[in-house]
Amino acid sequence: MKRLLYPLFLFILVLAPVRAEMAFETKLIEIEASPDDKIVRGEFAFEIKGQDEAIKNYDAKCTCLAARVEPLNPDRSTKLNWKIGEKGKIMAQFDVSNFRGTVDKAIELNLVDGEAPIVLTVRVHVPELVKMEPSSHKWDVGSSPDAKTFKITVNHTEPIKILSHSGNNPNFPYELKTIKEGWEYEVTVKPKSTEGSGIGMLSFRTDCQYARFNRNIAYVVVRPALAGEKGSRVVSPKAGK
Repeated sequence: MKRLLYPLFLFILVLAPVRAEMAFETKLIEIEASPDDKIVRGEFAFEIKGQDEAIKNYDAKCTCLAARVEPLNPDRSTKLNWKIGEKGKIMAQFDVSNFRGTVDKAIELNLVDGEAPIVLTVRVHVPELVKMEPSSHKWDVGSSPDAKTFKITVNHTEPIKILSHSGNNPNFPYELKTIKEGWEYEVTVKPKSTEGSGIGMLSFRTDCQYARFNRNIAYVVVRPALAGEKGSRVVSPKAGK
């Protein structure tokens, strides 16, 4: 009986369809950006395995990220149909001029024979020469207007000084304290009132040589308390209604 089953198993394997695969060397690339970088580039190399494959569409979900398939066709159009054994690249161009810290952005690639999109992630590490922690403070409407503090730290080989600062909402008076000139500061904010919702922005201008760190922003918000949160009041329906 075993002699009969083994040839049958091989026969089934021969008849089974070979799954097409766009095999990527990696689906995550990490890039270390310089403080003055505006554009960074990376690539996702792949090979077609199993059988021929075709790209249905691809899209970077953010306007800051552009994707391109290489190589192009001889007429310079995008190559969508690929033969088994062919190799190519998905090229990524990331505009990081408005980002700081570690940022992930994704490209979604859909194949004609694919069930789910292939997700390719570009992870960029942008130096934070001037870091505001946290980036915002919040108070609930009706809560105690307690003072809260931001910390500004410089992560650079040279000091970066705060040249000027301002706030755009008088309900959020603040005090800037120098801990170590050019290296560490504290900003304390205490709202005058939390009786109504509102938002304010604190702006700090520095002498940093890199434009992206010349202006640093912190946000202060009095928000309506959400149902179920601590301090919020949830009204239950009356019995029988």
